[in-house]
Amino acid sequence: MQELLHQFEELRKYIDDQLSRYLENKEGLLEGLYESIRYSLFSGGKRIRPIFCFLVGELFDIPKEKLTATACAVEMIHTSSLIMDDLPYMDDAITRRGKASNHLVYGADVAALASMALLMRSYQIVLQDPSLPAAKKSCIAEKLASTTGLQGMVGGQYVDLRLLEKTMSPQVLEFIHAHKTASLFALSGTLAAEIGEASAAEIAAVENYARNLGLAFQLADDILDTDGSKQETGKSLKKDKCNFVQLYGLDKTKELAKDYTGKATDALQVFDGRNEKLVALGTMLLDRRS
Repeated sequence: MQELLHQFEELRKYIDDQLSRYLENKEGLLEGLYESIRYSLFSGGKRIRPIFCFLVGELFDIPKEKLTATACAVEMIHTSSLIMDDLPYMDDAITRRGKASNHLVYGADVAALASMALLMRSYQIVLQDPSLPAAKKSCIAEKLASTTGLQGMVGGQYVDLRLLEKTMSPQVLEFIHAHKTASLFALSGTLAAEIGEASAAEIAAVENYARNLGLAFQLADDILDTDGSKQETGKSLKKDKCNFVQLYGLDKTKELAKDYTGKATDALQVFDGRNEKLVALGTMLLDRRS
């Protein structure tokens, strides 16, 4: 496990270096906007999604350089969504990753522009990636847009904002988190599998693993929101209008988190003998206090 943690730390450093390279500012007039972007992008995120992308890539012997643009694009989109979610007219959060939310430091106007800029830059770095053929780049960009848009995070956020308080049902809550949390996590692995020319069964296994693990991650987040601390989560607590603990209770939510993690692990059987790193990743995400 110690060796695996060391690999994760090395990947985090590599991802940070590449993100810095992709966001080098060559226009002095834009420095304030770049500062806002860097404030959120380099605020101590675990880089779970790009690390997952690289781990799936290892299953198919893909050099990490061939996955770098895709992995960094996913992280940019994730950070873009966090900035947007925290805005006053969205979740109105005051902290993120232990720091003041972006809009409290730079203003809601600049924060919104930073979110948009990260989103656009994510597509750009994929489409400019010299390591992939044009058809593959186009496919990746389309999938990123689909997962981010109406059928993904935007749709999930709309239901969160407008419908959750009216219904408070498990189906609606699962829809929200499947679209806001699990979908982008799943895509980071699916894209790596597709770049590696995986079979349909292998791609389905990666997606099944990721969607179940993404929901387990959200359940663990809701558990921490209930009995954790601001120091552990790095963000404001009890800001959710409704979460799984409120619907099911703490004990049942813990059971569901373990159940989804088990389903995620089961999905990896197609990679038997090569799946130990992904299994370990699932265990680490479930035990968020370690």
